[in-house]
Amino acid sequence: MKNLFNQYTMRQLTLLLVFTMLIGCNDSTKKEATTTSILSQEASTAPIVKKETKNNNILCQINGRDWAYTKASGIVSMEGKPRKRTAIITFTKKLEKGSETIQLYYDADSFELIIASLQLKFKNKDGKLFTCYYYLSPDTQKHSPKSIMSGTVDLSNLTAASGTAVVSNINIKYEKEALLNPEEGVVTLTDLEFTAIGYSDIDKLSNAFKK
Repeated sequence: MKNLFNQYTMRQLTLLLVFTMLIGCNDSTKKEATTTSILSQEASTAPIVKKETKNNNILCQINGRDWAYTKASGIVSMEGKPRKRTAIITFTKKLEKGSETIQLYYDADSFELIIASLQLKFKNKDGKLFTCYYYLSPDTQKHSPKSIMSGTVDLSNLTAASGTAVVSNINIKYEKEALLNPEEGVVTLTDLEFTAIGYSDIDKLSNAFKK
């Protein structure tokens, strides 16, 4: 009788142990599923952070220091008086506050550089950055008597321009006395060369729409 009781008790204990293990496994599976669900929900609702990438496209040196742009574009259109086909290539450098630009104007028929326009940030005597304007063209060359300007653009590719420029000794247009470093009142661009800058030809686009 004792043997039968012992067998019965052992069987109960075994079944109880197996049942307890099953409940524990089931609870663990539920917890894992719940945790996974919460993590998935958090991942789906979390904001997507887009990382900004900064291009380091060195275009030239300005007064011996590298100058790189973050954006470049081009356009060919009728400009000036008398109006002539002009290719304008614009390079923009985005800064923490504001931006700098270099614009090169080429005669789209002779492909020669005719104007250089720069907006650069230099420190004033208070140590704050301010925008300095430099502009060189045949009409303003007397303001920068020691200046030199030459260069060419290649527009043989209908969508991408390449070219060179030599621009030196351009005097600041105004507020030279406000500069912290007076030598920045004159700028020189060296080793300026660009390739595969996308551009649009306004005249050709207009003619295409007329057809």
